[in-house]
Amino acid sequence: MAETKDRRARLAALAGGVVLALLGVLFLLNNFYHFLNAERVWPLFLLIPVIPLAIQWLEKGRAAAGTVVPITILVFYCGYFLWLTHTSWLGAGTTWPNYLIAPGLGFLLLYFIERRTGLLVPAFILLGLAAAFYGAIYNNSLPLGGFLVLAGSILVLGTWNKGKQPSDGCR
Repeated sequence: MAETKDRRARLAALAGGVVLALLGVLFLLNNFYHFLNAERVWPLFLLIPVIPLAIQWLEKGRAAAGTVVPITILVFYCGYFLWLTHTSWLGAGTTWPNYLIAPGLGFLLLYFIERRTGLLVPAFILLGLAAAFYGAIYNNSLPLGGFLVLAGSILVLGTWNKGKQPSDGCR
């Protein structure tokens, strides 16, 4: 057990050291190329908590699978906010359903890891609402129709795969 804690501490120190060194290189290069502008790169700071969460998930495996939800949310929001900052927030009024997509994707990824059917309920509610809102914003039924096809396919394939697996009474 002490060996595992020592290994974890070394991994965390290694990851932290690599991140700090890369950040230092970026700041040094910024003196020559001026590409770092706090108004544009602030979303990258959302990735800071992703590092320890990812380390925990990699070390503990399925026991720490729940960390995939905040990892997904933070990475998605980081990309979304980077896009918004580089487009002067012009799309913020029509892309707000993305705030529902990030946690919905987190629950969906957790379902694919743990195969617990109950995780599909919040995933489908959040993703379905986002698809319905996008359809209403753009006056088009394509997002909702596409979501319903994907959700139905996941349910059908999940049911079909369960029929092929031996029953262990845990599902």
